Amino acid sequence: MDLIDAAAILKDILVGLLIVLSLALVVIGSLSYRRTGNPKVRMVTAAFAMFLLKGLALAVGLYLTDLVEVPREFAGSFDLMLAVDVVVLLLLYLALFRKGR
Repeated sequence: MDLIDAAAILKDILVGLLIVLSLALVVIGSLSYRRTGNPKVRMVTAAFAMFLLKGLALAVGLYLTDLVEVPREFAGSFDLMLAVDVVVLLLLYLALFRKGR
């Protein structure tokens, strides 16, 4: 397996992780907003929803249509951008929903 094949496998994992994580965070944020009514929670939940839409659009473009084509020479950079999206989701979650001391 060469580096390009590893990048393709990593891309599949990261797209799936982006969708699943953002969906879970939308659900958690929605439940939290319903419970607290905090406008900050609503805004961050909207950001989670945007990441979910981005992930779904990316998956549709990559796997169901020929709308998105990642050139082989940019496969590693594409994976890095997806990994950054996943880290941003986690940081937003930790910043908003972690228990205060």
